[in-house]
Amino acid sequence: MDELRFTAPPSVSLLRLGLRRAPGLRAGDRLPRLSARLVGARVGDDPRWRALCGYPEGGPAPLPWPFLAAAALHKALLAHPAFPLPAMGLVHLRQTLRAARPLMPDELGDLVVEGGDWRPARRGVEFDLQTRFEVQGQEVWGATTTAWSPAGPGHGEDRARPPVPEPAGDPVPLEVPEDLGRRYARVSGDFNPIHWHAWTARPFGFRRAIIHGMWTLSRALALAGAGLGPVDARFLAPVPLPSAPVLRVDPPGPGPRRLRVDLDGRPCLVATLGPTDEGTTG
Repeated sequence: MDELRFTAPPSVSLLRLGLRRAPGLRAGDRLPRLSARLVGARVGDDPRWRALCGYPEGGPAPLPWPFLAAAALHKALLAHPAFPLPAMGLVHLRQTLRAARPLMPDELGDLVVEGGDWRPARRGVEFDLQTRFEVQGQEVWGATTTAWSPAGPGHGEDRARPPVPEPAGDPVPLEVPEDLGRRYARVSGDFNPIHWHAWTARPFGFRRAIIHGMWTLSRALALAGAGLGPVDARFLAPVPLPSAPVLRVDPPGPGPRRLRVDLDGRPCLVATLGPTDEGTTG
């Protein structure tokens, strides 16, 4: 595996990502085995991110935070000359999160991002990225990201989605103002133009700009009081900017809980929260 090693977060400009020519994938191709490692990384914290997602200040890092801390590594891997897919226009499809224990912002370890497998979708391809935080060589936090790219051979088939169960909790409104994508991009470092304005999103097939999937998931987990996970989330439909979706979460109790974000009666995000999660909505 070809590993990029850094002792400070790498700087990858939006211009470099946008102008990079990626050949795409063809049937029979394999994703190159690439990884990026930040040695001696600090878990860190950002009160702006906590405020945007609804987490209180102080204490352990919220479960989604290390994914944001690894944003520079994600961009470095996507900008690698051997990575065959363009970074712009990628759509987040699925996200898992897990933690062996709470992480404090001042903890040091290694952040690692690795490319995974790819699969044909109806149009284009899906691919995986693995992210983890290691302390003394042991994973203490991890995530699997599945994204979609149009730059590949789709299978052209319409496949039925699994049923989407409804949680039992009361609906909680979420506020998604028009400028939220730009505000979240400044905090997260994810400057994909599908999140900026309607006119920057249209070349990628969207009538309106959409909010980052990780904001929707992070906001929902904050309201649900999610703890260490595990969390398994699917992004079923984009949340446009602006809009007024609602969140419903199963009440706390034994076993996994369900979480769902709907917009006009259509599910946009569904997730299963693991049995170690505790908390209440609101």
